[in-house]
Amino acid sequence: MALLALDQGRDTQVLDGGRECYNDGDVVAFSETENAVTQITNPSQVSGQGNKVINIGPNSTVTIFHGTSDEPNTVPGIDSAPEDFPLAECQDSLKSYFKTRLSYLQPLAWNEEVEIKIEDIFTTVDLVTRTQQGGNIKRRALPSTVDALTARPDCPQPRRILIEGNAGIGKTTEVSKLALDWAEGRSSVLEKYDLVFPIALRKVGESQSLTNCIFDQLLPEDVPFQESDLETYLKGNDRVLIILDGFDEWVIHEGHDVTKLLTGKIFRDCCLLVTTRPSHTSQLHRLMRAYMRPDTQVEITGFSQDNIRTYVHRFFTGDEAKAAALVSKMDSSLIPTGILATPILLLLTCMMWEEKQDLVFGGRIFPLYDELVSFTIRRHCVRNNVGSDKGIPDSIRDAFLCAGALAFNGLIENRLVYSKDDVVKYCGEDSLQELVLLGILHRQQSPSRLNPSDQFSFSHKTMQEYFAGLHFAKRLQDETTEKSILNTYLKTAQSVRDLENMVIFACAKLGPEADVILSHFVKIYQEEVEHSSSGRRPPFSYFSHSEYSKCRVAGNEEEFLSPFQLAFFRYQTYMEIALLCFYESGCLSRVENIFLAKGVIQFSYAGPRVYNALEHVLNEIPPRSLRSIKSLRLVNTTQCFVSPVIDYLKMMSLSELDLCDACLGGHDPNTGPCARLAQQLPYLTSLRKLVLSLNNLLCSDLRVLLPPLKMLVDLEELDLAGNFELEGCGKEISELPCSLRNLKVLKVHLCGLSLEDGLQIATAVVQYCPKMKDFYWYCNVTDQMDEREVWDALSGLKS
Repeated sequence: MALLALDQGRDTQVLDGGRECYNDGDVVAFSETENAVTQITNPSQVSGQGNKVINIGPNSTVTIFHGTSDEPNTVPGIDSAPEDFPLAECQDSLKSYFKTRLSYLQPLAWNEEVEIKIEDIFTTVDLVTRTQQGGNIKRRALPSTVDALTARPDCPQPRRILIEGNAGIGKTTEVSKLALDWAEGRSSVLEKYDLVFPIALRKVGESQSLTNCIFDQLLPEDVPFQESDLETYLKGNDRVLIILDGFDEWVIHEGHDVTKLLTGKIFRDCCLLVTTRPSHTSQLHRLMRAYMRPDTQVEITGFSQDNIRTYVHRFFTGDEAKAAALVSKMDSSLIPTGILATPILLLLTCMMWEEKQDLVFGGRIFPLYDELVSFTIRRHCVRNNVGSDKGIPDSIRDAFLCAGALAFNGLIENRLVYSKDDVVKYCGEDSLQELVLLGILHRQQSPSRLNPSDQFSFSHKTMQEYFAGLHFAKRLQDETTEKSILNTYLKTAQSVRDLENMVIFACAKLGPEADVILSHFVKIYQEEVEHSSSGRRPPFSYFSHSEYSKCRVAGNEEEFLSPFQLAFFRYQTYMEIALLCFYESGCLSRVENIFLAKGVIQFSYAGPRVYNALEHVLNEIPPRSLRSIKSLRLVNTTQCFVSPVIDYLKMMSLSELDLCDACLGGHDPNTGPCARLAQQLPYLTSLRKLVLSLNNLLCSDLRVLLPPLKMLVDLEELDLAGNFELEGCGKEISELPCSLRNLKVLKVHLCGLSLEDGLQIATAVVQYCPKMKDFYWYCNVTDQMDEREVWDALSGLKS
C-alpha cells in the first residue's frame, strides 16, 4: 500500500521509542519515499514577493486573505528577548519533542501497525486564500501553510494568521508539519522564530495559564527554567510563534489566558496562528475584534476531483487495473458529489475497494457510510477472531445503539469531545471499549503530559452525524411521540440547518417512512421559509462565493448580509437540505409542496452534491410537475456541475433561464455543456430571458449556440456579458437580431469585442429590434472615440 489518509480525530498514541502518533484525519495522502512524492506532483510556481518554486499535488492551492492588520506590521527584532532566559535549552527541548512525537502519524485507530513519517505526506489538500480589496475577492495559490507566514506587499510581516477548514480536512496535520519544519530547520520562513509553541486547545484546562499549557503539553519537567521565566520571556517578544489549534474545540472562558491572548491583552508582540472549523470563524472574529482581525486567512478546502483520482492511483501503486476500475466507478457517482473531498472517507473507500471490487457506488452518501461501518465491523471481527457469519454480533449492535444516543445528544449540545464519564453515561464500560476497538470512537491517550485524562471523540464529525441520524430515525418510528420530537428538535428552519447532516442521514435511514420528516419540512416551509418571500417568487440575490460559503457553514449571515440577501440565503439553504433529504430517502411525496411550490428552481454557489441530487430528483418528478417550472436559475459554480441538469430543460415551460457563471464555455463543442444546451433550446418556445454571462464562452461555443438561439423568436432579454474572449464574433452576434425581433435587452459588455464587432451588432440592432430599450456595450474597446462611434451607430434606436 503506497498511500494513506488521515482523519481529524486528533487522536494521539505513544509508540515504541516514545514517538507520538496522531490518530488524526487531517490530511491526505502520503508516499513511502520522498522521490515518490516528487514523481506525482506537478511543478507549480507562485509569483509574488518571498515566494518559492515548490512541487505540490495537482490542483492543490493555497490562497491568502490579503488583509491589513489594525496594528503596525513590524519585522521581528533580534534583540527583543531577555538575555538571561535559557533559550538554547528551551529550543533543544521543543525540537527534541517535535522530532520524536510529531514526526510520525497513525491514521487508523483500529490498525496501530500503520504509521507514516510526516515528511512523506503527499499533501493534496487545497489551501485557499482570498484577498478582500474593495469588496472583490482575489485568489492566489501558495504551496503550504508555512508560506502564509511570508511577507506580502500589503502585509510586510503577518502577525495574526487564521487557518480554517472542515473536520478532517488537514488543519492539525498542517500544524504538526509546521512545528516539525521549524525543528528540522527546513524552512527559511520559520527561521525568524526562536520558539514555536503549538497548543492543542482541546487539552487546555479551565484554570490553566498559557505558560502552564506550554509546560503541560510541550516541555519536559526538568527544563532549567520556571513558568514565570517563560512568561517574562514571552512579554514583548516578537520572535515567538504561538499556535492555538482547534478553536472550535475550546469553550471560551472569560479571563482565561487564551481569551486574553486572542484579544491582545497578553503577549501581543508574539505571532499568533489559530486553526478552527468554519462554524466558529465568526465567533473567533468577534472575540478578536477588540484587538485586531487576522491579517492572513487560510482556508483548507479538501481534495479536488483531480486530487481524488491521483490519490487512488497512488494508493494502488503496482495495480493500475484496480485503480482504474475504482476511478471509473467513482467518476460516474461519488466524485461529482464532492463526498470524497474529505481524506478519511477517500482512504476508507480505497481500503474497501482493495478488499472487495464488486462494491456498488452511487451518489448517495448514506449507503457509503453504511458500507464504511460494515467494513470496520468485518475488519474488527477478523482481527479479533469474532464470528460474524450470523450477522452483527450482539455486543457490537448494543454498542452502536449507545453510540447513537451519545452522538445525538452531543450534536444537540454542540459537543464533539467527551470525557470518559460522559461516554460511560450513555454507553457503559463494555460498549465504550467495543466502540474504541472498532475505531468508531477515538481515545485521546494522555491529552495532558502532567495531568492525563482520557477524552473521546467520533472518528469524524460526519460519523457522529451518521450515528445521530440512526438514533433520530429510530425515535421517529414511534408514532405516539414523533410530532413532539420534531417540534422539539426541528422547530425552525434554523434548527433544521444546525442539524442538517443528521437530518439527511435520518431521512436516508427511514426511506419511504421519511415522509414524517418531510411533512414537517412542508409545515416549516409554509410558515417560515415561504413567508420570507416578499413577492410571488422566492428571493434571489448575487453575492460572493466566500460570503455564501462562510454563512452556509458558520451561520453568521446576519452580520453582513443585506435583508434581501439574507432572505435568499435562508431560502436556498433550506431548499438544499430538503432536496438532499428527498434524494437520500427516495421519498418524493412532498417534493411539489416544497421544491416546486412557486415554479422556481434556483441555486447559487451550490456544490456538486446538490446538483447530483437535483439531477436525480428531476428524473423522478412526473412530467406534468416539471412543466410547472417557469424559472430556472443555476448560477455561480466552480465547475460545470449544471451540465446533467441541462438535459431536462425541454420538459419545463421556462420563461427565464439563468446560467450565469456556470462554467459552460471551453469544453468539447460536440459533447460539452454548450452542445447539450443547444439541443434543448429549440424546445423552450416560451423563453423570455436567457442569461449566459460570465461563462468563458469562446467563439466556437457561440457558433454551437447560434442556430438554436435564432429559434427563440419571443426572447426579450439576452445576456452574454463577461465572456471576455468573443473578439471577432461580431458577425455571429449580429445575426441574432434578425430572428429575435422582440429583444428589449441585449448585453454584450465586457466581451472583448472590437470596434468592427460593435458596429456590426449595433447596426443589426437598429435595423431589426424596434423594441430595444437597453443595449449594454461598454468596456469592450479602450479608445473613447471607438466607443462613441458605436453609440453613434445606435442613434437610430427610439429613446
